Formats: sequence, structure tokens, C-alpha cells
Amino acid sequence: MMLVCHIKRFFCLCYCFLFFSLSALHAKSANLDYAPFDRGESLEYQVYYSFIHAGTVTMGVDEQLHHMHGHNCYRVEVKGTSSNGLGVLGIKIADVWESYLDVELLCPYRFCSHIQENNYVRKERIDFDYKKKQAKVEVVESTHSMDKEISYYPIPSQGQIKDLVSGYYALRAIDTTKLKPGDKLTLNVLHDQQIYDNIEIVFLGKKMITTKLGAIMTLVFAPLVPTNDSIFAGERPVEAYISDDANKIPIKLKANLVVGAVDIELSSYKGLKEEISFQKP
Repeated sequence: MMLVCHIKRFFCLCYCFLFFSLSALHAKSANLDYAPFDRGESLEYQVYYSFIHAGTVTMGVDEQLHHMHGHNCYRVEVKGTSSNGLGVLGIKIADVWESYLDVELLCPYRFCSHIQENNYVRKERIDFDYKKKQAKVEVVESTHSMDKEISYYPIPSQGQIKDLVSGYYALRAIDTTKLKPGDKLTLNVLHDQQIYDNIEIVFLGKKMITTKLGAIMTLVFAPLVPTNDSIFAGERPVEAYISDDANKIPIKLKANLVVGAVDIELSSYKGLKEEISFQKP
């Protein structure tokens, strides 16, 4: 039962840390002259818990632009589904996140999520109103008989707060060439009806890693996560590896847990704006 609990908690948290780890560099962004991704881009990842294939994560940019709050927006969708291996353990997870990003600033105007874990369902929608400097959050969940709960949260100026998805896509337009090992980055994220201020991520440097797609040079980041009374273990339990190129796509994420370890690795991709350089063995 303890093992199952760890897997369920991490499978939900791994998405959060994937985006937390990759969204810290948005803070200095302003008007963007270059979006380093194209409509139609698609990324797929495999999630492993020790020897168990835990599930699949896909990230994609819609082929069409969407009109949201008077702005043209990219629609980005992230899906996470558990594997048959977890089904044997009584775990069935199907999660979907959507973010609508302004095509010029890459700031979010709407974020939606649909979380389903066995019989539990939670739906959330966030509308970012930069004129009023507030975010409207609507939540329904099965533990509250799907009654809608509405709350409001203050937000700073446009572009200074992100949801889980938009932060990562904003990162991809930022120059990372001046980062030095040991530099600490911070971000603000509105997630799960809570504003997380000044989340710290440490840049560890560059590293060549080997994946099933080949070897590639990456930028390595480690979010500073608490380990007391948590599922994580070690001084730096979570590390994220991002391609050291114009794409800046997540290549791999690894985490050490109190019981076992988890790896998330890129398994396929298409529609990238720039060529990616995997070195074949």
C-alpha cells in the first residue's frame, strides 16, 4: 500500500516539477520577437518508476491559433495517462492540462485542467485578467459533489505569473547563455488554488546525457524541494535536463524518492522549429 501511495503521489507531482523546473526563466521576459516553437509541435515522454513503466506524457501545440480575451493565442495541451502496469496496482490516472498563451508575450490568458485519479475528478479553470490584476479560479471536484467553487487571486503585472504549462513555453524564448553553475532562479506560479512565490531552482551546469534517442548536451536544473516529511529523498532529489539548443525542450527528468526512483524521458518528437542534434551511438 505504501508503494502504491508513493507512485500515485509522484505521478501527479512529476508534471508539476517538470514545469516548475523548466519555467523559472520567464521573469525577465518582455515582448518576444521569436517564438522557438511552431504550431503542430508534439513531444512524447515515457514515465518509469524503478522497473515499472508508469505512464506516458504528451505535450503539443495546436495547429490553429485561438482567440482568447481579445488576443490571438497558442493553445498548448499536456496529457498524462497511467500505464497498464499501474492498472495492475489499482491505479488509473488520466490528466489533461491546457494553456492559452498570447502569441507575442507568451503569457497565459486561460488555463484549464482535468484531473482524474481512479474515481476522483477535479476540474479547474483559471482566467487571467491583467487589467484588473487578478485571476479568477473556478474549481469543481467529486469530493464536493462537483459544486463549483470560485475564488480570486491577485496577480502582478502581465507576464510575471504563470500556470504550470505557460512557464515552460516562455522559458524557451529566453537567452540562457549567461547562466553559470550555482545561479539561482525564481518563479511565481498559480497552481491548485495557491500562489507559489519565489520558487528557487539552481542551475547545475551543462551535461551530456545518453537517452534511447541518442546522446545530447543538456542544461541541468534542480528545484529546491523540501525533503522533510515528503516523498523525496536526497540533497537534490529532482533534476531536469533541457536541450542546450534553440528548442530548449525537456529531455529527461529524474527524481529520487523515499521508495524507489522515477525517470521521465523524451521518447519521440515532431514539428520542432529547429533541428535537434542527438548523437547516435
